[in-house]
Amino acid sequence: MAANGAAAAPPQGLAPAAGRGAGAAAPPGLELAADAVLCCFMGALLVCKATCAAFMAARRVFGMHSRAAAVAEELFMMTFLAWVLLLQFTILAQTLLVLLGGHKQAREALVSDFIIGGGRGRQGALRPGYVTAHDFFMSFMSMVVGILLVTLAPAKESFTARVGYMIGDTGCFLYCVAFCIIVYPELLVKLRSTYAKLKEA
Repeated sequence: MAANGAAAAPPQGLAPAAGRGAGAAAPPGLELAADAVLCCFMGALLVCKATCAAFMAARRVFGMHSRAAAVAEELFMMTFLAWVLLLQFTILAQTLLVLLGGHKQAREALVSDFIIGGGRGRQGALRPGYVTAHDFFMSFMSMVVGILLVTLAPAKESFTARVGYMIGDTGCFLYCVAFCIIVYPELLVKLRSTYAKLKEA
């Protein structure tokens, strides 16, 4: 009887099968590539905003058709295209890291906390301060007014068009400067904290 009971008892050493990707680790090469692409993306983002501000300043100081404005515009377009390309690679690398690295729900929760904040009152969200928010609003409205004036101007070189370019360039310059000085450092701090939690998840 004892032998039959022992034979009927299920083996104690067998654990239930783990869910697909529950504790899998991402390939080391993929993690390294994702980290490198993310760093390049953040660097390109800062350079893109800085070159855009330089382009707007060159247009106002040296003139729209000056050599300095042409060089600044070329640099801005190069950095912008590099930023767009790195954005696509960053999304692809981070998506593969989530799918192959396991703990998908934990990673999605941390990314959601980075974007909109978590907890009561969403204190963890990346939100601009009072001055930054008003600067962004004024910059956006300046760009909208400038575009409208340029669009409705009777001629490209008319007084209305020149005023529109001046207002739009000023708004874009203020936005880029505020992003580089205020938003970008805060974004780096928040991203570093969230990414450290992702590495532990």
